[in-house]
Amino acid sequence: MRLLRACTLAMTEKKNLAFALTLIWLGCNTVPVGSDLIGRVPEQRTIELLPDTVDSYAKFIPLGFADYLVLGKDDQYESRVLFKFELKDSAVDEVASVQLLVYPREDYSLKFRCYPCSTNWSTAGVTWRMADSLNQWVNPGGDYFNTLLGEGTITKDSTLVELNRDYLSLLLQKPYGIVLISADTGFATLTPLTNAESAPRLVLTYQNGKKRTYPAVEDAHIVDSLAIGTNPNELLVGSSVAFRTYLHFSLDSVPAAATIAGAELEFKPQPIYSRAETIWIGVHRLVDSYLGKGKYAQFDPTPAGKSFYFPSGNDTIVRLTINELIQNWVSHPDSNPNYGVLLTAEPEWLKPFRIKIFRSGPWAPRLRISYIMPPEDRFSR
Repeated sequence: MRLLRACTLAMTEKKNLAFALTLIWLGCNTVPVGSDLIGRVPEQRTIELLPDTVDSYAKFIPLGFADYLVLGKDDQYESRVLFKFELKDSAVDEVASVQLLVYPREDYSLKFRCYPCSTNWSTAGVTWRMADSLNQWVNPGGDYFNTLLGEGTITKDSTLVELNRDYLSLLLQKPYGIVLISADTGFATLTPLTNAESAPRLVLTYQNGKKRTYPAVEDAHIVDSLAIGTNPNELLVGSSVAFRTYLHFSLDSVPAAATIAGAELEFKPQPIYSRAETIWIGVHRLVDSYLGKGKYAQFDPTPAGKSFYFPSGNDTIVRLTINELIQNWVSHPDSNPNYGVLLTAEPEWLKPFRIKIFRSGPWAPRLRISYIMPPEDRFSR
């Protein structure tokens, strides 16, 4: 009996040892569950595309809602400033003096002259060519009476210009505002009406010594670039006068099932003109066919990507990340057709600048896309 018990105990211990060794082996097996269903491990692929279609155009755009007002001129650009005021016609004869008060944003001396506008205009639509969204100026650059209201010099602090009191009735009869025209070479920036403390204003002083202040109710600056004489074959990006470059890349080589790991639009521009040390460039998705509508093709106002650029840096390369845009184009071509993109200043009311995009060569635009394909199962052939 004792011998039988001893044998039974020994056999039980062997079974327990075998079971323990099995557990240890299973614990050391790190192959994931379902690994037998995977045919291969997903790998990342990278392709580099060149645009198949390129183009460029210039367009006068409204600058009325910019963060600053630009006044000045040089051999390539001219910028004028417009103000509009709501004056009261009561007790005009008792006004002793009329003064225009403006606030510069930077320390720059610039002489200018003031004239009364002879055509109505709107902040939302005014450009060098247009008085509003529907009506053109008779004379590009603004219609105004050849009546000098006053002249002054932009200084470091607030600038007060004495206007001709005799023309106050004209400002009341034709309440179209005042245009400031530079008499010097160079550029200065003024604070717009959105800054309540430093908004442009008219100050009327009465014979009894009392003063009444009228802040501007509309303002804008308008910019001309007609003296540039650009080559129509050049691809340009620029601000104030909007220079835009159109690019289209064919994505037929990217499978619809691909997951975009990275998409970067890269190019090295050639700086031509800039009034700022740092500029921003944006890339926008077109929502219309550029081949059908040209410069009238609509685009998404929100950039798909943007990047800064230093005009003085010879080695500066612009890189715009557009992963989401490429993913939508590849995965949902019916609801997100690939009409291409526009390269623009970001935003386009920045101080005047202009850069050239190369059509060919090592610094021409190229789109680098990295993507991952879903893993094949064991039934895939």
